[in-house]
Amino acid sequence: MFVINVFLTVLVLWIVPYLAGNGFCEFLRIKKTIPKLYLFGLVAIWAFCQLVTVPLVLVKASFWAVIVIWSIWLLILCGYGIYKRNFPQLFVGEKRRGDKTAILITGVLILGFFTAVLLGQHTDADDSRFVVNAVDIVRTNRLFLTDPNTGNQISTWLGELTKDVTAPWAVYLAYCGKLTGFSPTVIAHLFLPLSILTAVFGVWWMFSEEFFGKDLVHRCVFMIFLMFLHIYGYSSFYNAETFTMVRLWQGKAVVAGLGIPAMFLVSMWIYQRGRRSDYICLALLDLSCCLMSGMGVVIGALLLGCFGLIYGVFKRNWRITLCFWLMIIPNVIYYLIYYLIKL
Repeated sequence: MFVINVFLTVLVLWIVPYLAGNGFCEFLRIKKTIPKLYLFGLVAIWAFCQLVTVPLVLVKASFWAVIVIWSIWLLILCGYGIYKRNFPQLFVGEKRRGDKTAILITGVLILGFFTAVLLGQHTDADDSRFVVNAVDIVRTNRLFLTDPNTGNQISTWLGELTKDVTAPWAVYLAYCGKLTGFSPTVIAHLFLPLSILTAVFGVWWMFSEEFFGKDLVHRCVFMIFLMFLHIYGYSSFYNAETFTMVRLWQGKAVVAGLGIPAMFLVSMWIYQRGRRSDYICLALLDLSCCLMSGMGVVIGALLLGCFGLIYGVFKRNWRITLCFWLMIIPNVIYYLIYYLIKL
């Protein structure tokens, strides 16, 4: 049974996002790379989860309604990705002297980084809300309608639960747990950080291409530098490097370690190329950050607002500013919902 659970976990957290990303990139005619497929597969899943889950939470639907709707979306994305095939290769082009050595060293260090994140993660009082909410959703089939402090059923959202209505990351944990057969606690503390870290490395690798092109040696040096920056970046318990290393299962840590760097990356693409598909990817990334945490709602809006203003000035094109600012509309709606619930 354990082997089956592990297989389902690998399927849900790694294979499904990759296949979904292939369908997503094929639909938008985005040039494919393996890191890009995995990242935007997750983004396509998370953005859809955010769009459909918040209304379901507001109408107090059951968790099974979420499972059915999400699963249909995953089947559509993965089915389209399998149908289109045309999967990319990891390394394209002729290898130069030193490339294989650089790739080998980087690969070994990445495995060490994975091990450090797996063994060195930190658990604290936040588990009593984030993870407990996910476990309770699976147990009761209700969405944030149990007081995590007392275990009593409630009729409306109180206290910290009001944040989860518009940033239902715990529902994603519960969904992964339901599909794999593992408790959401096991998913959150064992498997999900490794899945998110895979996407984080993918973002770093795509950044390296923007800076160094196809030069594999310099790209590997860039990756190694970022790994050491995170390993020795424990200047504060609350900085992004620390969160990425020790608590990547939390939504706010995913915002810091993955969401914000990915938004910078896609915004760079928009500044350089300005394709319509890049705008769509950025909008979906913003929705994904909203799913992760209430901080993602605010930070996503601030980033889009600043990017839009700066790009509009430098490009001397107010339409770019308008496109960026229109992406903020969902953030404003989610914040208003949160404010009204708090009243």
